[in-house]
Amino acid sequence: MPAYMKRYMFRLSGFMLAYMIILVVGLALAKTVVPHGIAIALAILTAAPICGIFWSIFKLLAECDDEYQRLLFVHQTLLATAMTLVITTVWQFLAVYDVLAEGPQWVGVIWFAMLGIAAPIVRKAS
Repeated sequence: MPAYMKRYMFRLSGFMLAYMIILVVGLALAKTVVPHGIAIALAILTAAPICGIFWSIFKLLAECDDEYQRLLFVHQTLLATAMTLVITTVWQFLAVYDVLAEGPQWVGVIWFAMLGIAAPIVRKAS
């Protein structure tokens, strides 16, 4: 495994571990009565590792020394972003027309799923 990929996996693992710990603790605390300010802090703290994962992906693109692999990953992220935008746009209009109760809440999760779906599509197309 190339060094840039090892660094990416290390960052990704760290942020995922932090996310799981913060999420479990935050949700447990949220079930109790917490002041509004604490709830805001818990929400931001829970989102921080997910933001770190997005940063890790950016760093992978910046550190990748294999131009072909970088190109494939750029295509993968662009396709994942496009698919996420399509899904959330349709979802939002379904909410506007009262087909669904509310708009998308988990855009990051949708994007990560689309990133996984985009990988084999991009690899096959190249």
